[in-house]
Amino acid sequence: MSKLTIIIPLLKKPEYLKECLESIAAQNLQNIDVLIVRDLDLPEVVEEIEGYTKQYANKFPVRQVLCEEGHGLAAARNFGLFQCKGEYVYFMEPEDMLEPGTFHALLDAVPNLPVPLVYSRVKPMHRLVSGYHEEYEEEVQLLFETDSGKLSQRPAMDQAEAVYHCPAKEYMVELRDDLEDFTVLGCMFHRSFLKENDILFSTDIQIYPDAPFICKVLINAENSIAVSEGAYIKRNGTFRYEIEKEYDWKGRLNDYMKCYDKAYSYCTSNLEMMLLVQETMCSRYVNVVVRLISKSRDKEFTQSIYDIFAKQMKRVDKRVVSSFGRAERKHLKLLLDGNLKNSLAYMKTFIKHKKREYLFRKKSNLVRMVAEKLFGNMDILERYIVFESGRGQRYYGDPKYIYQYLQKNYPGEYKCIWVANDKELANRIDGRCTTVKLYSIRYFYYILRAKYWVKDTRQPIWWYKSSEQVYISTWLGTPMQKLFLDKQAFLDGDKALKRGLKAQVEQWDALISGNAYSTQRFMTGLGVSREQILEIGNPRNDYLVAENAQEEKERLKMEMGLPMDKKTILYAPVWREEEETDVEDCYKMQLGLHRMKEQLSDEYIILVRIHDYITGRMILDKALEGFVYDFSFYDDVQELMLISDIMITDYSSMVFDYACLKRPIFFYLYDEADYRKKRNHFYYEWKEEEMPGPCCHTTQEIINYIKDMDKMEETYRERYNAFYEKFCSLAGKSAERLARSMFVEMADMFAYEDSKSLQ
Repeated sequence: MSKLTIIIPLLKKPEYLKECLESIAAQNLQNIDVLIVRDLDLPEVVEEIEGYTKQYANKFPVRQVLCEEGHGLAAARNFGLFQCKGEYVYFMEPEDMLEPGTFHALLDAVPNLPVPLVYSRVKPMHRLVSGYHEEYEEEVQLLFETDSGKLSQRPAMDQAEAVYHCPAKEYMVELRDDLEDFTVLGCMFHRSFLKENDILFSTDIQIYPDAPFICKVLINAENSIAVSEGAYIKRNGTFRYEIEKEYDWKGRLNDYMKCYDKAYSYCTSNLEMMLLVQETMCSRYVNVVVRLISKSRDKEFTQSIYDIFAKQMKRVDKRVVSSFGRAERKHLKLLLDGNLKNSLAYMKTFIKHKKREYLFRKKSNLVRMVAEKLFGNMDILERYIVFESGRGQRYYGDPKYIYQYLQKNYPGEYKCIWVANDKELANRIDGRCTTVKLYSIRYFYYILRAKYWVKDTRQPIWWYKSSEQVYISTWLGTPMQKLFLDKQAFLDGDKALKRGLKAQVEQWDALISGNAYSTQRFMTGLGVSREQILEIGNPRNDYLVAENAQEEKERLKMEMGLPMDKKTILYAPVWREEEETDVEDCYKMQLGLHRMKEQLSDEYIILVRIHDYITGRMILDKALEGFVYDFSFYDDVQELMLISDIMITDYSSMVFDYACLKRPIFFYLYDEADYRKKRNHFYYEWKEEEMPGPCCHTTQEIINYIKDMDKMEETYRERYNAFYEKFCSLAGKSAERLARSMFVEMADMFAYEDSKSLQ
């Protein structure tokens, strides 16, 4: 008998099953087996699983069985429980994966005596749905992360004078807002414990069968163990997303009530569990059902769902109701009375109150509302341009170099406004311009009235330009990682986000593209039309290929206080979500800087530019002073590229800009094996024969190449030239092309000469 059986229900054709099995194989355990329970009898599926059986035969047994006791998730899991052979059982979904070491941690935590329940963290595969931080997009919260502040706001248990005797109840139940979030995923159950207590999944519950199962486990388990290592990784963020999306709201709510009834029936003899389950039902009503009822035009559906919740409300403990806020308590009391008409009247008042609350929650919301009333119907200000980089935190990128082009070539022709959130940044913006703070009254004044807006990402979701305004998106350059619509996590995510993205890009008058490669990615990843894209090159790279570039390089090095007699190496690694830190939360540099100093310091210095997300977390050894300089806080990456004679990077899109200089590039791919596993996150395939520089896996490899630079450049010259033609051939005069295309006042201002035609 194996120690652990992993049960994987298969309700549809497998799309990610191979990745799931690969993550199990990466656990490197011999005493496990995998049982795939099919809910469909298709020859091609059977054949595919047979292939996996042979492929993993030397690592663990893979069996497949056809569920003969009904259809659906619950039936498949139950059938798997009857067929499994392990002492412990672990449920997985075919689209999910495991962190390395998860099974080791779970099994190592089990002593000689059996433990009913051992559990680890559950977290989503993609922390950010879109991949970019925006003011209206919150990070996806890691599931199962302890939040003491949230616990302190849930007084129902304190009022019941109940004490947790089972830590799993606090960890797995109290932190869940909704009953459908109770999950068996990430949990290892002792099979005999489940059998002795007759714990199975309810087959009449299609979407949310986990909650009753977990409730019964927690009530009967005398002890449990939590492990901090490893994690169950959800591909789609929510526990039942794949099934949920097949049902409308009516189906979901009906299934939810079945789930609640069953869970409640198990908890009637256990006060703390009963109160928690009741609380989730009340929370579901005030946070979800109230809005559905108030918006629904289906009177029959409204009445039926209201009656169901009103019936359930009659058995809710008063202490649970008192744990909610004043407005929510009013909803629950009206529900208890069972009068739909009175409830609907209060819902309308409640929603109006929530809208007012939204306006006053943030000062910017109120300021925006006032600004729209004052300035929304005023005439558009011709020749006014609003520039914005990094949401007002930076002065860099394409907006900066478009602005400088206008300042240099057409001074006084345009009124330029820069969004700058602090005085220090405002003082660094050269030329004649007006600076405004993000979300200030002057900010709203200008974006509502200015003719043009040049911004490096998307506009706020609430902003809709008039027909006379022109929005120019410069984006962030040639994309390396996949954009929104090309990411499965985004496609599987909230529909509101997809609608928001569509509404935003439809307002773009122009999206700047640096090359044909970017154009194609923008069309598929952002959903923009070919007519919206200006394939003219990136204006920021005009600076790198300017005629005075050498003089500018020397001036910058002198201003920065860098040695003029030494060559400069720029090290710019990408940010990794799993970036390692030490006990003091400091960034661990993967490049061997001490070794490089020993062998290269006579001729070179190194500038380090780590990602904005971890800026400030790097502490350099004092022994490296005079050789390594931290420029992570330096705004303009283009200037750092210009003064650098060599660049070392990994998977950074900066390489597409740096190649414009035709200077040596080294790729330090110390974690290439991990990258290969995640390559579906990237557009660009790092193929050895296409890369414009050598791939190195150790610091010494890089040093050896630098010492024999002439040979390296000769070896990679042909590849470099091909890379340049593909990504950099439009470098130079990009700002001029943009001005001619988008600023209509310039049509007759200058004679335009360029061998590169606008596409």
